[in-house]
Amino acid sequence: MMRLTLRPAAMLLMILACAGCSDYSPPSSVPDPPDTSRDGLWTTSGILPGIFRLTSAQLQVSDSVTPTTSITTNSAALTGFNALAFDADGTLWMTSQSDSQLVAFSPTALATSGLRAASRVITSVDGSLDAPSALAFDASHALWVANTNNGTIVRYDAAQLATGGSITPSVILSGVGHPTGLAFDAAGGLWFSDGSAHRIAKYSAAQLATSGFILPQVVLTSHGPDITNAVGLAFDPAGNLWIANAGLSNIVALHANHLTTTAFVDADVVLASSSTSPQLPLGVAFDEHQNLWVMYAEGLLARYDHAALATSGDPAPAVRLVIPDHTVFRSLAFWPKPAGLPLN
Repeated sequence: MMRLTLRPAAMLLMILACAGCSDYSPPSSVPDPPDTSRDGLWTTSGILPGIFRLTSAQLQVSDSVTPTTSITTNSAALTGFNALAFDADGTLWMTSQSDSQLVAFSPTALATSGLRAASRVITSVDGSLDAPSALAFDASHALWVANTNNGTIVRYDAAQLATGGSITPSVILSGVGHPTGLAFDAAGGLWFSDGSAHRIAKYSAAQLATSGFILPQVVLTSHGPDITNAVGLAFDPAGNLWIANAGLSNIVALHANHLTTTAFVDADVVLASSSTSPQLPLGVAFDEHQNLWVMYAEGLLARYDHAALATSGDPAPAVRLVIPDHTVFRSLAFWPKPAGLPLN
């Protein structure tokens, strides 16, 4: 049998020809798999203080659940109704209401359970933090904080967050009442709930540039008891505002067309409590599938599917989870941040 061989010159010509082919590409390294150690829903308790993660698998079936990740800290007391929010890099920022501090935990600290020191702590300067109750990030990655006791909403810029310490906020909005919840709309307007005045109000993006006593652009109150001790706020992809209405133990929604001017409003959707002994709803958030999650103070977490949100009623949650042995829950946040939603 005749053996076919190639001379070195012919081999070189083949290699050069192949290198010029349009479909040729040099070998590349295999990318690292994505880090999913922090993925899921995060929340925090004030009694037996802890920071908890539930994985996506745990969020599928009603049950009494032990969080996959459970973190404690000596960096702040956390013995209150604390709020939390992720920045763009996956650092978890939290209010510590009882000792008026902000604390941040790096992605590395969130990867496993245990006692963790905060990567950054921000403390009050002349009352700049006074029982902070809510957090929200804006498009420039600045962090806005609602102070329930002294009636202010303050802004810490990204550079300030990077250093921590005793920092004077870059913007202080005063005369806000008793703010208990914060949420940004798609246009960059900052909405806040005032639990004592039973109102929802908005500062436009332009009003957020400077400090002072500034009248909100929009103020909404209800004809009846539709907005009573409102706390947590969240926007859905259509721009409708959902409210944890703690005073009536229900969830209400105001449609986007009712959010444009100061007015007395009626709730467009009311989700009544489906329990004979109503729980206290304080936190609301939407997931990537546009389902609404509600955090109740007693440690109950409920999911209302998107299809159940169109009309008022008394729907049973699609998923009902209980985190045992802990209470005084206030807020919840997803990582990664769900796409298609306004800033939070």
